[in-house]
Amino acid sequence: MGIKGKMRFKRKERGKSLKYFLLGTVGVLAVAAIVWVLVAKLEGEAPRIVMDLESGHIPARVEIPVTVYDEKSGIRKVFASLVQDGREVTLANRTYGQSMPGGESGVHALDLTLSIDVREKGLKDGEALLRIAAWDLSWRQWFSGNLTYMEKEIVIDSIPPRITVLSRQHNLSQGGSGLVVYRLSEPCEKHGVRVGEEFFQGHSGFYKDEDIFLALIALSHEQGSETSISLLAEDKAGNQGQSGLHYYIQNRAFDSENLNISDNFLRQTLPEFQSVAGFPVDKPPIDQFLFINRDLRNKDSEILLSLYKDSANTFYWEGDFMALPRAQRRAGFADQRTYIYNGEAIGQSVHLGVDLASLRHAPVPAANAGKVVFCDWAGIYGNTVVIDHGYGLMSLYSHLSGIDVQKGDFVAKGDIIGNTGMTGLAVGDHLHFSVIVGNVFVNPYEWWDAAWIQNNITGKLDEITQRL
Repeated sequence: MGIKGKMRFKRKERGKSLKYFLLGTVGVLAVAAIVWVLVAKLEGEAPRIVMDLESGHIPARVEIPVTVYDEKSGIRKVFASLVQDGREVTLANRTYGQSMPGGESGVHALDLTLSIDVREKGLKDGEALLRIAAWDLSWRQWFSGNLTYMEKEIVIDSIPPRITVLSRQHNLSQGGSGLVVYRLSEPCEKHGVRVGEEFFQGHSGFYKDEDIFLALIALSHEQGSETSISLLAEDKAGNQGQSGLHYYIQNRAFDSENLNISDNFLRQTLPEFQSVAGFPVDKPPIDQFLFINRDLRNKDSEILLSLYKDSANTFYWEGDFMALPRAQRRAGFADQRTYIYNGEAIGQSVHLGVDLASLRHAPVPAANAGKVVFCDWAGIYGNTVVIDHGYGLMSLYSHLSGIDVQKGDFVAKGDIIGNTGMTGLAVGDHLHFSVIVGNVFVNPYEWWDAAWIQNNITGKLDEITQRL
């Protein structure tokens, strides 16, 4: 073969190679396009709908938050409506993209608010059906996209609950306790008595009528005659009903005292707290005391006061509460204490109980019947026992040298639960006794008084029983 023949042959071979290359490239592009269509445009994952409507009850006016997600092709359309008695009311009908070739995606997460005004929409109280549908930009279903459809049965309730106060007299003292009995017109998830900023949940079960509730209430040592008291009820739809009541609050003045802090007291007391989280081991003893009296005191009190959340829905106790036998009262409820060190005031606290001193390691009886809900070391309170007497009423025994009961034990009035001591932040062997109503420390003297209990608690309950 001559030179010219060889050149023609090479050109021919190069032409074939280019042809094959172009055919291969076209093939690859065709396969890529098919894969893109199958994966990107024919994806089969439907949108997700998240709606915040737990109870299924709605009031006359409500805004229901709805979020729609579609991570792949994106959201094309969202539709929502309410159906009642065969009539459908549109709440939302929005389009966000086109599913035909060339249509753009981009909305992959969407927050909607379904605004419902019952009267404006011509709806009424009663059952209805909430419908929500969402389509994506997939080419499936002949370019209609993947569909997610959900229905939820709801109840429209535009009438607030009514509260009828059944108890007649509500005479309270600053730092004291009381009882309110009331009837609700409908079941409510949240109901009770608001005392200032505190809320005391009502409880059923005492009366056969399940619509009647009672709430033990309390005033802190800081709440006097200016404190407002009212009843509140909120039904499943969020409607709120309120009611006032007749009450009288007597102001009280509390004692104050100075307590001298000696170096000897610090040497005896501080070692018990060395393992507490955050204890300033590298600080001087007086700074360690201030940490205990300030930071640890608040933390320990919060833990003990939170126990009321699991209080039994029944009364375990009966009659007046017992005090430590043959004991002298060394410190009273709500005494304002100022701590003195080397002649200077270094801190303050409020004594939210009564200190009772008897013989060293004297047996401590349960003040009344109940269930032990706490028995452990509790910081400034030392070894502590808490007894639940029901409906948010609890008694606390602290600074014990030893504990003779376990959590979950049921005790009768007078059963020995431990012995007096000086654990925690205590000066000398004694019992610190507190009464708690809800999450408020109250005056124990009231609960030691049989006449007070009859006039303010049991007498009320009996009088209402006779009227029912």
